[in-house]
Amino acid sequence: MNRPDQLWMAGEQALARKDLQTAERSYRAALAIDPSHAPALLGLSTVLLWLGRHRDGHDAGMAAFRVRPPVAPILYAIAQRLAYFHESESLAGCLQDPAFAAGAPADIIAKAAVMLSSAGAHEQATTLVEEGLRRRPSDAACLHVRGNFHFFRGELDAAEKCYEASLRSDPLLYQNSMMLAGLRPASPEHNQVDRFTAQLDRARPGGNGEIYLSFALHKQLHELRRFDEAWTALERGCAAKRRQVEYSTAQDVALVETIESVCDAAFVGATSGVAQPVVPIFIIGMHRSGTTLLERMLSGHSQVADAGETYAFHAEMELATDRSSAKGPDVGLVTAARSADFDRVASGYARRARWMSRGRPFITEKLPHNFLNVGFIAKALPQARFLHLQRDPTDTCFSNLRQLFSGVALYSYDQRELADFYLLYRRTMAHWQKVLPGRVLEIPYDSLVQDPSGTAGRVAAHCGLRFEDSMVDITRSSGTVSTASANIARQGFQRNRGQAWRDYAAHLQPLIDGLAPAYAAPAAP
Repeated sequence: MNRPDQLWMAGEQALARKDLQTAERSYRAALAIDPSHAPALLGLSTVLLWLGRHRDGHDAGMAAFRVRPPVAPILYAIAQRLAYFHESESLAGCLQDPAFAAGAPADIIAKAAVMLSSAGAHEQATTLVEEGLRRRPSDAACLHVRGNFHFFRGELDAAEKCYEASLRSDPLLYQNSMMLAGLRPASPEHNQVDRFTAQLDRARPGGNGEIYLSFALHKQLHELRRFDEAWTALERGCAAKRRQVEYSTAQDVALVETIESVCDAAFVGATSGVAQPVVPIFIIGMHRSGTTLLERMLSGHSQVADAGETYAFHAEMELATDRSSAKGPDVGLVTAARSADFDRVASGYARRARWMSRGRPFITEKLPHNFLNVGFIAKALPQARFLHLQRDPTDTCFSNLRQLFSGVALYSYDQRELADFYLLYRRTMAHWQKVLPGRVLEIPYDSLVQDPSGTAGRVAAHCGLRFEDSMVDITRSSGTVSTASANIARQGFQRNRGQAWRDYAAHLQPLIDGLAPAYAAPAAP
């Protein structure tokens, strides 16, 4: 082992015992001898993040990317760090190295393909997972991921074959069962209730399998109109998931209060003058409020690229405030934003937007939680457009309750917490209407599904686009919809999706009572 490797190993040992100062010294000593030692750069990045030096940690991670050696495990470690910093373009470049596909095991290839898909590099992700299956055709993880990619493209028969093959390879990979439940509506003649029930009996209590299967069983029973049984399954799944997540309504109350304090009219009105290569269109609202339908509408326009649900803007806020906040804005980040350099935010976002736009002059950004960032976005990107989807409060919240999310919407597994969050969201949107009048176009969900052409015309005008007939054809086969609403979006504008909660009204009193203020007070105009 050469001297840089010895120093790097010493740094790893110090890091394992959380001796951060010793770890930093060891990594820097290794880099003094060999500045291109990628593992030492990654270790240094980790130490700096733990020390609260987010920008320096980012710089070390990017340095590791620039010197990346063609060694599969190191390339994957660098890609993981790039994903943490939401550096999508560099992530795609890192995993494009032929050495990664040639040397990584199939299960790591599956994880890398998910990272690429989450970054919007869908074609590259598909190519990579196909390579994993070429080398190991029965790999359960790769089969599951390929099934997801078929599902996102609306190729349901192909998705079903992949999920079934994945389950044959690993009967405990219950994510497949949850995805199978969402492929087609259950009917008395064709359903998987008995299968999911048997799987649930075998799943470990409190584990992910219990959660996946409870939500899958709820969906099938709901479609069969066996509502009491469906509620029992949903309640079980929500309770198991809530035990796994850490969430505090009080923290979100403090966050919204801080946003209101920092983002007054004077603060958000002092905007950046940094030119942007594209016009971002931010689609905001609660999860399950119709944002995917609206994104699908806009992405039908010849001038618009759909970037998906990216954390690109939030990543620039983390850099500008020198704070890590992996789950989105928090009180510390918002407070630090008072003195942040918003020209830096704008310049960094411009770099990311060039890659996301794929050469088109407009992009959609559809991360629902960006409703918390509206003031900061308006300040950094004065040319940005905002579209706010509003759906009936109980419809929205019940749809959240029924949806198993991946790492987001932690408030959605308890009725009271869900109602409280909804009210905080409404309060935040009312604040933006007050300090940014005219910037946010409010779009009622009912208008979107009942009058798509008229809504598309209003949306196009607000965004500075000319209406195109293709905007209304959301059932088109082109494009990738990589959210839980993928199948629904491809079914077109449906007018009968509301009021599903009424079949469960006897069980939903905490939610109904909690949402009462949302009906007493008018929505933001």
